[in-house]
Amino acid sequence: MPDRLDALCQRHRRLNRLIDNCRAASRQEEMKMLKRIRLRLKDRIESLRTRSLSVG
Repeated sequence: MPDRLDALCQRHRRLNRLIDNCRAASRQEEMKMLKRIRLRLKDRIESLRTRSLSVG
């Protein structure tokens, strides 16, 4: 599970960079879409962290 969590965190960081690039280029619609994806990803990360704390 730690590998899965690391992969999700890396993806979250990449999305942050993409969102920053969209903001700089004024690509609002793309930025909104990426933010929604990032939020779902953040929820998955928190779910995995919570699950790993309750198991371990």
